[in-house]
Amino acid sequence: MLRVIAALTVGAILAMGASVAIVNVATSTPEPPDKPLYNYGGR
Repeated sequence: MLRVIAALTVGAILAMGASVAIVNVATSTPEPPDKPLYNYGGR
């Protein structure tokens, strides 16, 4: 039973982190090119 509770809490924390990351990416505007936070297309 303790493993199930631990797995549920870890899943909830991961889901919260994913939603926060999605919201941050959706609301962040990529207009300032002098300080690129994500250099995925720089190759």
